[in-house]
Amino acid sequence: MARPATFFIRLCALVVLGMAGPSARAAGDSGTFAVISDIHFNPFAPKDQATSRIGEDTNQALLTSGIAAFARAMASADFAIVPGDLLAHGFNAKAAASLGVDPSSPAVDDVAAKTTLFVAAALAGALGGKPAFVALGNEDSKCGDYKIEPGGPYLAATREAVRGLVGAERLDADFAETWAAAGYYAARHPTVANGLIVMLNDVLWSPHYQDTCGSGGLAAAETMMRWLRGKLARQRAAGGRVWMVHHIPWGIDAYSTLNAKAQSCPAKVVPFLKEPFASELRALLMEYRDVIQASFSGHTHFDDYRLLIDQSGVVIGLDKLTPALSPIFGQNPGFQVFTYDRQTGAPTDFSTWHLTNPGAAAEVADWRFEYTFTEAYRQPRYAPDIVGTLWQAMMKGGAVRDTYRRLYKVGRGELSADGLTAYLCAIGHTDVASFTACYCGDRR
Repeated sequence: MARPATFFIRLCALVVLGMAGPSARAAGDSGTFAVISDIHFNPFAPKDQATSRIGEDTNQALLTSGIAAFARAMASADFAIVPGDLLAHGFNAKAAASLGVDPSSPAVDDVAAKTTLFVAAALAGALGGKPAFVALGNEDSKCGDYKIEPGGPYLAATREAVRGLVGAERLDADFAETWAAAGYYAARHPTVANGLIVMLNDVLWSPHYQDTCGSGGLAAAETMMRWLRGKLARQRAAGGRVWMVHHIPWGIDAYSTLNAKAQSCPAKVVPFLKEPFASELRALLMEYRDVIQASFSGHTHFDDYRLLIDQSGVVIGLDKLTPALSPIFGQNPGFQVFTYDRQTGAPTDFSTWHLTNPGAAAEVADWRFEYTFTEAYRQPRYAPDIVGTLWQAMMKGGAVRDTYRRLYKVGRGELSADGLTAYLCAIGHTDVASFTACYCGDRR
């Protein structure tokens, strides 16, 4: 591993050099913001000057190249959103092996926090003073995957970096308390009047979560749900709107469902969140459909969507899953740039940028525009009702389904036809009962 100070200086210099180049342009009341997710930085990867290959997490070369490309996209953007997972998969084991210590050693804890701060500093360099709204992912912990410790030292060590990225003047007054409690918070939208951006740590609501380093995980999860309800109620009373940023998508995990070992089809269905939190969150999303304007997540590493549909079949919510910078699961590294209306706050379109040659030498890393939503799907705008209409068309097959399959892996081939039903059902059926009916049909 490079000496931390040298590594940081070298990376920031490269980021600044990469600031020049093409960028998204805003005009009139239209603004832009950029979303980068699942960075999964591995500081212990070999320093061979090539960007990470498919099947690997983000090495130094890919982080440098990706942040530089992101900086160019941010040149005209108002702010950035980061839906979590700054640290590599299996970070603690990698750190312990590199340091020659036991994974429970305090030295591993220290490296996890310092690596998070390093990635935060790289993002700050790319932003040029613009705010970034950062959520935590399941890997972002000193204790291990899905093991964030409420009230623990990792949260204490990262608090001021998050404060600096967001901007202290934007943060709600309870930031220090809620971040220390479990890594969640709310902040004033940087451009939309009476807009609030809510960052959740929904890892606490995952069935995989284990509070092995502490003892207050369940209480923290319950408190966060009550906190969210309170924020939504206050925004409704004030006539404001809410954007949600979180790591884990709504609804069903299609990949895990396809790979489940259960005997019956219904028993194979794997929700992203456990009860009672899955039902409580869904009820809140339904209740505050007039308040929640947009939602952004990551976690799956692919370019996808989740719809919230009420009992009458009306689409009332949309969660955009942003592709990952890390190519570990087989997609090209990517990020997305959205346009939105600064007056109403509504997102109106987005474009995806991706690295076309992962594994190549850093100096020839080829970041290119992939597609724009409205052009690829031939629609007037990006909005919940539009995505709902497209999803209905996808379920019937044809050109729209082909476009979805082609774009899902961020320029790295098509989503396989095998198991496609699970992925399509997951878009519009975000509760277990409706997904089971869609995916399993008469199979029991």
